[in-house]
Amino acid sequence: MRPHRGIQLYRALAAADFSGVSTILALPEHALFPWVGALVTAAHHALAHLTPFGNWSHPENIGFTVWLAAALLSLFSTLNLALLHRLALRAGASAGEAAWALLLMAVANTAFYHARHLLPYDCALAAALAALVVGLGPPSLLRAAAAGLLTGATYHLYNGYWFLVPTVVTVLLAAWRPAPRLSRRTFAAGLGLAVSLLLPVAVGASVGGAAYWTTLLSFSHSVTQGLFAEGWSLPWEYLWHSEGLLGLTVAALVLATFVGAVCSRDPLPAHIRGTLLGLAVAYGLLVIFSCGFARFVVYARTVKPLLPALCLLGGWALARQLAPRPALKPLAALALLLAGAAHFAPHFPRVFPRETEIAVLRTWGTPKRVLTVAGSIYIPLARPVTRPDLALVNAQALYPVRAALPPPPGTTLLRFDHPLAYPPFQYEGHTPRERALLRTTDLSMRLIRLAAPATVPDHPPPDLRYRDADRPTGR
Repeated sequence: MRPHRGIQLYRALAAADFSGVSTILALPEHALFPWVGALVTAAHHALAHLTPFGNWSHPENIGFTVWLAAALLSLFSTLNLALLHRLALRAGASAGEAAWALLLMAVANTAFYHARHLLPYDCALAAALAALVVGLGPPSLLRAAAAGLLTGATYHLYNGYWFLVPTVVTVLLAAWRPAPRLSRRTFAAGLGLAVSLLLPVAVGASVGGAAYWTTLLSFSHSVTQGLFAEGWSLPWEYLWHSEGLLGLTVAALVLATFVGAVCSRDPLPAHIRGTLLGLAVAYGLLVIFSCGFARFVVYARTVKPLLPALCLLGGWALARQLAPRPALKPLAALALLLAGAAHFAPHFPRVFPRETEIAVLRTWGTPKRVLTVAGSIYIPLARPVTRPDLALVNAQALYPVRAALPPPPGTTLLRFDHPLAYPPFQYEGHTPRERALLRTTDLSMRLIRLAAPATVPDHPPPDLRYRDADRPTGR
């Protein structure tokens, strides 16, 4: 994913450095996202001139204003709300159903907390939703080709959403089947899909040569952090930790609505059948390629694309249950907004390792670095220790983890919760054993004034650092 590629591409384009552009083109991972990043960076740079850090000849100024880039990229999360609402209407949902689905996704924690990071998930999901919106519009060969282009773009914006390509294709073909000119629309969509899937590969291979294929092969075998066997259960376990009682309540409401429809022999609307089809295809592919073929481990970010379908089902259930009880609609909306506020509130004060490290370096100098978990990839500071009497604890990504370690004795001067203490973050490649360890270990990021500085080395001893044997391999 590497968000800095977008900055590199923008600077290379601005300087007419075609060698730098070629370097980015030759990288197969998420090939379209650097172009999105370059556009975001252009707007980021323009806005940075409104701050004291607009002079990017000093590279540190990019970091000082990176929050602008994150704010701009987060607009894809907002776009997804509009796309979901439009998709619901295009698929045949009532205005009430579409509004409830929009509200459900707006308050969903799963749709929210990635937005602050420079990640391609929401961007890729927007392409998939747009493909459905365009494809479900009035019959047109041009629309079909555009839907195919957007579907292929989904994969190249974020390769981890490969399963959305067959999911979107299946949903569109099922929706088009009763309409005329099915074969011509299918051909147009297939042509658009082929172009968007193959063109980035052709460009990358022509620029990168044999190295492109070597990198692509290596990258395609890298989705193995965690356990393949969790593919069927991790989505639901993760959603429980991410959505909590709100998600459970909506799931129970959907189930009750289904049971009511079956008991009353009321046929399911076509758009609900299409939603169930898409959800079944997406979830089925994840299970088959994890539990069945042991090819791709399922992560929290992999579950994110299931959310729009779940929100569409929830919107249908809410609209149906509240139709005979209009007085309850404002109360239901208020309850959803309050639940969303409760979900979102903890994210705003959350501090990440890089922020902690920068604050400590600016105020205290360069301390020693200590971890309270063994086996993690150790990331040393880029400067020599100037404060041997201090130790900065856990101010980095903690992966993998194989054992808990005690912190060094001393006086705690600063303390922040580590992001990995938040359960949804623990579903990004950690195994069940590691998650249990993370939940029972104090992972907080601390600055400690050491009681015995001489007993704490500048770097962790080798036996406590990352080893290949510590890396989860999906088994």
